[in-house]
Amino acid sequence: MNNVIVLSKDFAANESAVVDIKSWGFVNPLGVLTFQNKTGQSAQFLWQGDTFYNRENAGYFKEINNDLGVKVSHYEGFITVTNGGGKQYLEGALKQ
Repeated sequence: MNNVIVLSKDFAANESAVVDIKSWGFVNPLGVLTFQNKTGQSAQFLWQGDTFYNRENAGYFKEINNDLGVKVSHYEGFITVTNGGGKQYLEGALKQ
C-alpha cells in the first residue's frame, strides 16, 4: 500500500483547504486518510465507499480517531479539510 502526502499546511483556527485527489488518480477504494501535527497528535479517517451504486467517487471518510479536531468531507474526488479551533500545522497522508 502506498502512503502519499496530500496536504502539508499551516492552518489558522477554523480554516479550510480543498484537495483535489481525483486528479492524482485516487479512486474508490481510497483507504485511510491520516493527519498529524508537529506535536504528534493525529486523526484518522477510513474511506467508506459506495458499494450499493458502485459509483467510483461516491463515499465518505468515517472518523476513526481525532485528537486534532479536524473535519473532512468528500465530494466527487475532492476533499475539504477544516481545522479545529486552534492554529496548527497539519500534514495529511492518504494510504490506498
